[in-house]
Amino acid sequence: MFSYDKGIKLNSSSLWLDAGSRVEACVVSHAHLDHAKKHSLMIATDKTIRILDKRIGKTRSIGLDFGEPYDFDGLNVTLLPAGHILGSAQILVQANGSRLLYSGDFNVQQSATAEAIEIPESDILIMESTFGQPAYSFPDRQQVSEMLCNFVAQAFRVGATPVVAGYALGKSQEAMKILGDAGYKLSVHGSVAVLARIYEEFGIRFGDWEKYKRKETDGKVLIIPRIAIRSRMVKRLLHKRIVFLSGWAVNSSTKYRYGVDEAIPLSDHADFDGLLEYVRKVNPKKIYTTHGFREFPLHLQRLGFDAEPLQKSKQLSLF
Repeated sequence: MFSYDKGIKLNSSSLWLDAGSRVEACVVSHAHLDHAKKHSLMIATDKTIRILDKRIGKTRSIGLDFGEPYDFDGLNVTLLPAGHILGSAQILVQANGSRLLYSGDFNVQQSATAEAIEIPESDILIMESTFGQPAYSFPDRQQVSEMLCNFVAQAFRVGATPVVAGYALGKSQEAMKILGDAGYKLSVHGSVAVLARIYEEFGIRFGDWEKYKRKETDGKVLIIPRIAIRSRMVKRLLHKRIVFLSGWAVNSSTKYRYGVDEAIPLSDHADFDGLLEYVRKVNPKKIYTTHGFREFPLHLQRLGFDAEPLQKSKQLSLF
């Protein structure tokens, strides 16, 4: 049995998956703070633990390699790459011959800075479905990278400072990798820089970059977190062009909502077709959806899958 209440509780055990508040023991899928808290015991990939040590402070933890089985209270837990951000994992739980797969946040397109997803089969699937509507169809990664590089080149051509905004963890480092590999010099906001250095510890290289210095931005691309779009740092730039990176950029209104010049659909989540590809490969007997449009499980039902939204506090059969 398991239950859902701001996280997945495996009721035969003290173990949670991505609990939304501090618990005794939790498997954490990745280091975004809506999925990670400072639990008494955290089980995660070494990369996720390293990032969270910096973001929320050190805690008692068990680091697992991808594919390494770990037994906890009679449950066998294995982490598999999710393709979302560096170190992100799907969580496969096995007991008594049954398999539960918790997707966490995932992406089937290859990221420049995250491990490529590996999709296992499972009996039960609990999956995020953030972009679970047909309108959310993203260009392939190469096209998106070209869109970003073209935006930067055009900004420089008109004498403007290109400002690239994304989430401080994940999206910003991917933008750094794309632009660094394209030969651009980067000036990086402190909150992004501290995490980029952790990426470098694990072998990700970003080219010619340095932490932001107010008077040293000429000829450089400024990389900032989304929350800094309206900061004094950006307002001081007399001539600038700002791009926001998000899957929501599929909506033409996104750039107006965030007050930017352009929005590009660089996402670390699967688009609608990617969600369907994922479901087909997992081939589950039962699907529960989270973090997305309520229409998505209805679409899965029309395709012949037994799917429904995961309801809070509902007790569900498993092992």
